Amino acid sequence: MTTTSDNDSGLGGQALRDDQDFLDIQSESSAPALHDALGDIDIEGATLFLRALSNQNRLALVNELIEGERTVSELADTLRMRQPAVSQQLARLRESGIVEFRRDGKTVYYRIASAQIVHFLPLLQQHFPTE
Repeated sequence: MTTTSDNDSGLGGQALRDDQDFLDIQSESSAPALHDALGDIDIEGATLFLRALSNQNRLALVNELIEGERTVSELADTLRMRQPAVSQQLARLRESGIVEFRRDGKTVYYRIASAQIVHFLPLLQQHFPTE
């Protein structure tokens, strides 16, 4: 039988390092100046934006669309998802204003519509690169 201590989260100490990084950031004297420089946050808008991206499939779709316009079938093939699932997730992103679409005959093309995502996604790519 294996026991774990209170400090062993099973993450190889990663949780403790993250907590320490958080505490280091919080204790820096520049935090109030940074808040003043950035200003207040539209909490409701930010929450809706982050909630729209909180789904793995939606985030993967946005990651593909940042490269340019794609059809539903192209996205489904690239991400190995069923087309109805892709359409459902794109509808959620469209409701949030993150993507928009255009029709060309029977083909529907999706593209990024949000300036926020253009600035936000590179931050995610920087902090969470593929291994």
